[in-house]
Amino acid sequence: MTVSLHKFAPGFFPGTGDVTDVGLGKGRYYSVNVPLQDGIQNERYYQICEAVLKEVYAAFRPEAVVLQLGADTIAGDPMCSFNLTPEGIGKCLKYVLQWQLPTLVLGGGGYHLANTARCWTYLTAVILGKTLHSEIPDHEFFTEYGPDYVLEITPSCRPDRNEPQRIQEVLNSVKGHLKHVI
Repeated sequence: MTVSLHKFAPGFFPGTGDVTDVGLGKGRYYSVNVPLQDGIQNERYYQICEAVLKEVYAAFRPEAVVLQLGADTIAGDPMCSFNLTPEGIGKCLKYVLQWQLPTLVLGGGGYHLANTARCWTYLTAVILGKTLHSEIPDHEFFTEYGPDYVLEITPSCRPDRNEPQRIQEVLNSVKGHLKHVI
């Protein structure tokens, strides 16, 4: 079973990942795509993530999880246009970890290097159950973390283009597809 929450828009690479892309052959209905638009923020992203993963967990009953967390979802990333913070992604990570299954967590994406480091540092702390200090410690690349030099990332004022009606349609489609999982 593969689940992907991702940006999906005409002309955006790779051009696949519509909610109707559910897999082929023996893998049919074992691919869950959750296409999202620009500007999504922490709370709505978490609500969607939890709703989808709850349905997937009930239908598929995983014995292990491989979780790839793309830092290109973070506010300010030049390759994507979501408006998440590490705390938002961390909340999704905590949801999966509470399943208490063997879990492999992988990084991915992230084209604003300082924010990618912030994100993966925060997520590593979540995995370890640690709370980190806000201040970035002095090191060779310290100047890359300016002007605030803190772990937190502030969302931009980018508008959320994910219309509630469309999100509900996607969630209903996902739920309908999962009825076919044996």
